[in-house]
Amino acid sequence: MKRSFARCRQSITVTAALSVLLLNPGAARAVTTVFFNSSQTTNLVASGTTSDTISSEGYLFRFTRDKLFTGGVGLTNPIGRSVRVPWPAGLEAQAVTTGPAPGGARIDIQRQDGQPFAIASFTAKLLANTAGAGGAIEIMPKLNGEDALPDPAMYQASGYYGQNFSYNTPELAGYEAFSITLYVDYALMSLTLVDTTIPPPSLDIFQVDATSVQLSWPTNALDYALESSTHLPAQLWSPVTNSIAINGDFFTVQLDTAGSHRFFRLRK
Repeated sequence: MKRSFARCRQSITVTAALSVLLLNPGAARAVTTVFFNSSQTTNLVASGTTSDTISSEGYLFRFTRDKLFTGGVGLTNPIGRSVRVPWPAGLEAQAVTTGPAPGGARIDIQRQDGQPFAIASFTAKLLANTAGAGGAIEIMPKLNGEDALPDPAMYQASGYYGQNFSYNTPELAGYEAFSITLYVDYALMSLTLVDTTIPPPSLDIFQVDATSVQLSWPTNALDYALESSTHLPAQLWSPVTNSIAINGDFFTVQLDTAGSHRFFRLRK
């Protein structure tokens, strides 16, 4: 009499036995990560001519660096510009002033697993003055490697060196990556990221009487099919054809447990 779970995004497998009560193990919750703090370490993933990419807490950050800056010494002697906001105080992006592709300061963010997420809020610090010409932080969401919007979301950032701008951004949800750009140097001082992927449903079993059990799973799992097998590992899974009822927020199926163990899964 035992229970086993095979967890992945596509299926959940449960062993049903006659005298076992299987309790709800609980579905995964959306995970919120607030950057930046001293407990969050980084790994260098890539170092380019004018950018670096690091990983932390399951996310990838690619940020521009003015590495070819010479300080007036000469084109053959780049010294780069110093970093004023080092991790974990924040994450600095520098405008690229020289080289083959000069441009504004930019931070690209995505999850390491490539799944969608949200930027719930951020605080950015100016590292150059924008008050004269005016400035706005531009955030472009990405889907399938392409711009997800006709124009980037704009967040006012006209001010002076050292000034902070904070925004709540519920509109930046459900995208696979974000590009955050300002035409001068800036640093992200706070960043709240939310994993918005829908967790796989939990499949629960409890004993109804001596010869039957009931399986249940959430009604928001619309694209999942219930299947069974008599052995694990299974070479063949068969659809469960018993009628499915709705009880509150759950689909339910009642099954006869006479005979050998049976294994069940929800397959998407």
